[in-house]
Amino acid sequence: MYSRFTQNPRTCILIKKGFQILPLMHHSSRDLTAVKITVSSGGRPREIILGSVYLPYDDAVPPPPEELEKLVMGCRSQGTYLIIGCDANSHHTSWRSTNINNRGEFLFNYIMANGLDIMNEGNRPTFVTANRKEVFDITIATLYAGNLIKVWHVPEEVTCSDHKYIQFSVKGIDHSVKIYRNPRGTHWVSYRTDLSDGLRGMTDKINNFIDLEIAADQF
Repeated sequence: MYSRFTQNPRTCILIKKGFQILPLMHHSSRDLTAVKITVSSGGRPREIILGSVYLPYDDAVPPPPEELEKLVMGCRSQGTYLIIGCDANSHHTSWRSTNINNRGEFLFNYIMANGLDIMNEGNRPTFVTANRKEVFDITIATLYAGNLIKVWHVPEEVTCSDHKYIQFSVKGIDHSVKIYRNPRGTHWVSYRTDLSDGLRGMTDKINNFIDLEIAADQF
């Protein structure tokens, strides 16, 4: 899922079959994708928002962007859990970068000021090239949402990018599959034929409530 209202989107969320997810298009843009999903928290269903955000390294404005601020503010005001995977392009030793740059300082101050948690564990680089290794991909979460994150790690698996995979599980995600009918896929000729066959022999004379009950049972 990604924003189809912008050209060349730079974030997306892959939705696997069987997961019931609601795209949040009003919170999605070229550099931000957000969806809502249901988890079981404390024995009861709870809605949680998952996001993917890209913070361009060459952006003239230091992070976070306004669209990310609006998403965080909306979740905090409504008490909704939020977990965001972030290609931050920002250095800070709090998430095990080798140094702190200006972008990292701005982003770290925002995270602390808004009560967000940095979920990174360990110091394995998330960005690797032939001559450089660094950590500037982070996972952030609102208060208590981090309790749902399990086994956060950077696997050894080789990717087709200079960025490494970041993997973690979210506790309590509802995997149930909901079956529904798609009217656009209906073969209407067969439907009308089957309906006519099924209704054949039904009474069309209803004079009292007994006739009505019989007709309802037949139907």
